[in-house]
Amino acid sequence: VVEHPEPVAQAGPLAWLRGLRAEAIGCMAAHGGDQAPLLQALVCGHREPIKQSGEYDRFKTAGLAHVVAVSGAHLAIVVAVLGWALRRLRAPYGLTLAALLAFTASYLVFAGIPISAVRAAIMVCLALLGRASGRRASALGALALCVIAFVACDPAASVSVSLFLSAGSTLGIVLFAPLIASWFGGAGRIGKALGEPLGLTLGSNVVTQLPAAALFSQLPLIAPVSNIVAGPLFSLGCVAGLVAAVGSCAVPAAAPVLMGAASLAAWPLSAVCSALAAVPFASVAVSLPLVPMVALSAAGCLALWVAWPRLRPGALALGAGAVAAAAFVAIAVLPGLHGDAITMLDVGQGDAFLIRSGRASVLIDTGNQDSMLREALGREGVYALDAVLVTHPDDDHCASLGALSEVVSIGAVYAPADALGCPCEHCSGLRQSASAIAPSGLQGLSVGDRLTVGAFSLGVVWPRAFADEGGNADSLCVVAKLDADADGMTDWRALFCGDAEAEQLQAIVDAGVGPVDILKVGHHGSRAGLTDQVA
Repeated sequence: VVEHPEPVAQAGPLAWLRGLRAEAIGCMAAHGGDQAPLLQALVCGHREPIKQSGEYDRFKTAGLAHVVAVSGAHLAIVVAVLGWALRRLRAPYGLTLAALLAFTASYLVFAGIPISAVRAAIMVCLALLGRASGRRASALGALALCVIAFVACDPAASVSVSLFLSAGSTLGIVLFAPLIASWFGGAGRIGKALGEPLGLTLGSNVVTQLPAAALFSQLPLIAPVSNIVAGPLFSLGCVAGLVAAVGSCAVPAAAPVLMGAASLAAWPLSAVCSALAAVPFASVAVSLPLVPMVALSAAGCLALWVAWPRLRPGALALGAGAVAAAAFVAIAVLPGLHGDAITMLDVGQGDAFLIRSGRASVLIDTGNQDSMLREALGREGVYALDAVLVTHPDDDHCASLGALSEVVSIGAVYAPADALGCPCEHCSGLRQSASAIAPSGLQGLSVGDRLTVGAFSLGVVWPRAFADEGGNADSLCVVAKLDADADGMTDWRALFCGDAEAEQLQAIVDAGVGPVDILKVGHHGSRAGLTDQVA
């Protein structure tokens, strides 16, 4: 056992680059203020702080996750917008090209030269240089050769999601950025000035949006608006952050001033993203098959290419209106057509049960697999939850609580009443997670409390008081009663036991819970969750 571990000095030809990156990350943490996590993600691809702060979830909800990832879209948009700004300033072509190459090299260094950044840099440079030459086919050929080379060097890259999304984003920029920019050409000087950066940000999503929704079981409906609004702000924050990183490493004494300025430049992006993520139904859970979505995306891109340049903003607005109408029907109308049902969601090793009746819906536990939970909710067409009941704060029952806010609106989060004051680490974490997704934070339920979910009535039967610091013995247990025909009589009953075991189940039986039609056995069906009388 090593009692006093010491860091091992990095070796190898890239050691000094990694050290430079670590220094930049440290400077951002020390002097970046509230925007330090965002700057670390934008410039260095260091996402742990932004994930821990919860801001990354807001970027995903707003359809802007690609701007805080080391990807082709990330680098392509920044390099292209920077090039556009330099051209607007009438910088000579040689100076513009040198600045873009220097920016790309600096980005690679501060991102730590991961393979995703190398891929992105090569694809972006080849594609944009080809496009700058005025030969669109040259950019396409360069991109194709680049992808072929990656796969030839590493056959596993042929099934790499990151390579697919990077190449798709770059392809969208090469193919469609000029077309989208042309739509704004008739809107005067402002339209022409905004056309190119908007074309870049929207074009990067044309190819990848549907496949990404299938891969991550999440469709950010607000993404088109988000990319229009946030694209220039993202470029400003990224460029300012990179300049500050270079300057801070070169002149450490200037770090407070440089990082303060970078933080100020990144703040608008953070504020806009938070505002867009707060829009109701900004993002919804979906369950989409990958291959059909890739085919549909390809068909849409082909149609857009064939329509070039005849497609006009009016036709685009008509199509967008049709999509918006379809989304409205799916979100506002279809959920009300559901009957009374209890559904066990497939979330792997964990619990998640959905109780629905008309427009009312409650989720009991969340599991700990975010993507599986989103896919399951998308499969069931759930876009809002009246409440989430957390039986107890074990990882496999509530770790995905925070992920819910990305795809559904949540009315309230409930747990056993004693969890509100329990000082243990797990209960404290649960209270923090609930406060991040529900305005009222975590609310307590005690024996005898009832919740109404359409034709269902959920009655709390356990625990009477904490005896296990929120552990298995303290699981929230509820009886769901259904009055399907609204005659005032219970038609059938279900008992949900969380991770409660035999001793707690026996106490519930002795208290007179009565017969039930459905028993959700405690502790995932473990033998410890049953008694001799209930087996």
